[in-house]
Amino acid sequence: MRIKASTIIATAFLASNALAFIAPTTRHATTSNPNIGTSSRLHIASPGAYTELAKTVVMGLAFGGGLIPATIGGNKAMMQTLTGKRKGGDNMADASERNLNGKMVSDYVEDSGASGDELPKSNLLFSKEKIPLVDVIAIIGRIDSVNSIADWKNLPSTKVPNLETAVPPMWLPRGAFKTNIRNAKFLDWPVDANGEPIGGADLKKAEMNRIKKKGPAIGDAALDAVFDTWAGGASIATPDKVEKQLSKWRPNGKDLDLGAFVNAAVFGRSLIGLGAFTFILIQLVAYGTLFIAPVLRIFFDIDIGFGKLGDCDPNLCVHYWPF
Repeated sequence: MRIKASTIIATAFLASNALAFIAPTTRHATTSNPNIGTSSRLHIASPGAYTELAKTVVMGLAFGGGLIPATIGGNKAMMQTLTGKRKGGDNMADASERNLNGKMVSDYVEDSGASGDELPKSNLLFSKEKIPLVDVIAIIGRIDSVNSIADWKNLPSTKVPNLETAVPPMWLPRGAFKTNIRNAKFLDWPVDANGEPIGGADLKKAEMNRIKKKGPAIGDAALDAVFDTWAGGASIATPDKVEKQLSKWRPNGKDLDLGAFVNAAVFGRSLIGLGAFTFILIQLVAYGTLFIAPVLRIFFDIDIGFGKLGDCDPNLCVHYWPF
């Protein structure tokens, strides 16, 4: 999830204009009635102040009108990702990124029809669909080295004109990875450290003929799980990160350390959760500092921290923040 600089600027602009109006037009008054033990607060704003407010709102909307839709869009995308409704980031790649050697990304596959058990701990991968172990086997069975998933030196990113580096960036989009794997030759069924087929001999017998064919049905959720072991929720992969991961759970191109793979997939997807938490925290701090805390100080004489914007009456202010 990317937040445009224009959105940040619009936020700061709108907040600064709003606070510029609020501070000078707010007044506190206390009653002189001796029968009333506590003071009441009145907030008075002149008609001219409301005119100034209208001008400020119009200017804020003119320059920062996209602020609210952008915030809503960002939070909506975040929730879709966390609930597994956003399909692997493929919708974030344009046609040139998704095209590789003239082949477009295939339609999203929710169910491959695979038999057998699900991938262990797949419930931790934020996936709406089930992730059959066979789908993962069909992918990893087509990978024996970093060069199995892409022709790294001929990716579109390496052909960008006017590059100022001797080594061009080798970025493999998520969608291109899926296309490559589905069109790659199946090498062999991966085995564990004891030479036994992953998932057992019965599963291999039941599924081998289906998954070894070119272009078999492979669920996108499984492809995302494999991709995220080295991409960590990003939409591109680089050869150094791919090679590093393969050395951990696919060291010789035949064996598969299923436990190490699962842990890598869970960790990769957990970075999405960390990113979501950070995004929410940034919003809380930003809106708390620019809007919520100043309003509470000015209108209610309550100080909850989050900066010093806003005038809190020193005689009435209630502090809920130790700093």
